[in-house]
Amino acid sequence: MPNKKDFVKNKIADLEIREKDLKHFKLYIETWKRSLNSRMEENVLLKNMLSDILKNNYNQNSLEEIEEFQNKFISEDELIISLRKDVNDLDNLLSAKMFGDGKIEKSFNSKMENLQNDITKSTNRFRILKSVFNDFQHKNIRPA
Repeated sequence: MPNKKDFVKNKIADLEIREKDLKHFKLYIETWKRSLNSRMEENVLLKNMLSDILKNNYNQNSLEEIEEFQNKFISEDELIISLRKDVNDLDNLLSAKMFGDGKIEKSFNSKMENLQNDITKSTNRFRILKSVFNDFQHKNIRPA
């Protein structure tokens, strides 16, 4: 059985590790918030570019593709809103420091991992969407 002094030392070490973990998690969350805000702004720009294509003399045969891009950009908005909510929920949980037992901590770690995977996958899909849209845009720009 550990003596009282060792028990206190271990508890202090656990608290220090937890504080480090909290700072680490907070950094991830702040990075995700900035990234999602930036992505929302990029998505607005893409929708504006799409609108410009429609305002100008575009190829009528491209109307279906334009509609598809519009739907994808709207879906992207919805996804970003959902991811932001998840990030904010984690941030609130972290701010409340609700780590009284190991179950909550494991749950939090699992949520962090899942959210990181979701953000990474959606970021990659968004990059592909931007690339495909840029190719489409270059094909549909008509000289004045």
